[in-house]
Amino acid sequence: MNDLKKTIQKKIEEVWPDAQKNISKISHKTLKTLKKSEKQLLAIYDKTKKKTEQLILQAKREELYYELGKAMAPLLSSDQLKNKTILKIYSEIQEVNKQLRSKARS
Repeated sequence: MNDLKKTIQKKIEEVWPDAQKNISKISHKTLKTLKKSEKQLLAIYDKTKKKTEQLILQAKREELYYELGKAMAPLLSSDQLKNKTILKIYSEIQEVNKQLRSKARS
């Protein structure tokens, strides 16, 4: 029984250095692949986030145009076009347009 145990231990000692090197190589390659995948996922996340922010701003702009139209429709004279509500909505539209242009550049 001792001979068998010694034989097995000797075989393990012979094979272990190569196995250890192979395990080390595999774990290094796996880690490298994981880091590369993480970078790719972060890049996709950033693109998606920017696109979502842009879509939100576009929807807000459309909503503001709708509100502006609702506020302007009952007005007849040009003096009434200086209404505070209309000016406020128009300035919000301008702000959203600025944000959209800055998002498009980045």
